[in-house]
Amino acid sequence: MTREAMFEVVKAKIREIVDGTSDLEIREDLSMRDLGADSLEIVEVVSRSMKELKIKVPRTELSGARNLKELLDLFEKSAVPSAKS
Repeated sequence: MTREAMFEVVKAKIREIVDGTSDLEIREDLSMRDLGADSLEIVEVVSRSMKELKIKVPRTELSGARNLKELLDLFEKSAVPSAKS
């Protein structure tokens, strides 16, 4: 799955869960807090996105993501099997 496709899933979940985001531009440099999400909404967006994308990222790694770019970086890393063999 491409990064763009992952970002579309995340954006759809943000619009579904966070009130007032339907008309906002959602960019990778923004955090969910920038978009008005509270901590419960952030957890819901992340968990629903991971479920739809069929990926798992450890909570310890997720807590370090400061914006959507860093979240997508973690999603990409989890979705792509390691090429080191």
